[in-house]
Amino acid sequence: MRTKSTLCYALLVLLGACASAEWVKNGELADEPVLAQCSQQAWARAHREQMANPGVPVQVLQQDKSGRSTVTSDSVRFPQADVQEQTYFNLCMKERGYEFVPIQSGASR
Repeated sequence: MRTKSTLCYALLVLLGACASAEWVKNGELADEPVLAQCSQQAWARAHREQMANPGVPVQVLQQDKSGRSTVTSDSVRFPQADVQEQTYFNLCMKERGYEFVPIQSGASR
């Protein structure tokens, strides 16, 4: 579990490096410990949600090689875990008083 949360944090850092916005509170950028805590929290919360709600059953119409149609059942997860995790990460940052603001051109940080 620790490895996955570390990988998620690394991915968020990499995505943040390419982003055109950043998390800011009172004019200060969010530091690594805050980002790591929210990343770990978001992963854990999304994981708990996925375990509690394994999926919604849906019917799928399929056709075999002979042309016969069959109806099977499959499970669809919604929302996707990565989207849900990002939502929880954003919520965590906002709860800590940070805002996701555009990077101002020419700003050196």
